[in-house]
Amino acid sequence: ALYPDETGIFVGGRGLQRNQTRTRPNALETREIARAKAKMSLSCTALRRGPLVGTPRASPARNDLRSRRNFAIRANTGKIAVGDTAPDFELIAGGFVNVKLSDHKGKKVVLAFFPCAFSGAVDDGCQCQLEALKDLTDAGVSVFGISRDQPFAQKAWMEKLGNPALQSLCDWSMDTCESYVGTFNFGEFLDGVGVSSGLAGYVTSNRGCIAIDESGKVVYKWVALDDAGKSHPGFLPNIDEVKKALGM
Repeated sequence: ALYPDETGIFVGGRGLQRNQTRTRPNALETREIARAKAKMSLSCTALRRGPLVGTPRASPARNDLRSRRNFAIRANTGKIAVGDTAPDFELIAGGFVNVKLSDHKGKKVVLAFFPCAFSGAVDDGCQCQLEALKDLTDAGVSVFGISRDQPFAQKAWMEKLGNPALQSLCDWSMDTCESYVGTFNFGEFLDGVGVSSGLAGYVTSNRGCIAIDESGKVVYKWVALDDAGKSHPGFLPNIDEVKKALGM
């Protein structure tokens, strides 16, 4: 039967039929009422305290959006560290040529991450950064520029740089950038310095440099950060430090 407790909530088994006389609960029904009340109390406690352990949290996509909003506040510099084995990747170079890092094992490799090609007067650092690597390509080091620019732009960018030994790769998903040097909200940065308005949300690679030795180990890592530890594309890596790390 269905019985009201002291709070007025009906608990128990099947409801009364119309015109059926309500009787007092027996011992078994009393225990059922007590268990039902305890279950209700636990549910109310869980609601007050928030989700229990194991309860699904916000979706990864939502968490990713939250983290992207904080790129300009807390620098994301990638999970790869000096001493790690460089994870393999396959990216498309200008001219739609596929390039795999593992194909260059046994050679010295330098990865030059930059925000975007053809940034001109807004960010001449991208061109200066890659042009400064000619000493390395002349010495036989495999050098790759990496940004999210499409292969069409990468081909024109390679032609502008005028160094046939340097290939510039498209990391459209930015998975490789995220892993090695991290990404940041370049549009928000440009809005903040008055170059643009409304470009916030344009996320690119951090400016960074990774040196990998012949065994495939990362021997040098540098990411452009300001004194406050925020991503800032206005800095360039020290090529002499790169050479030293590679034993040149």
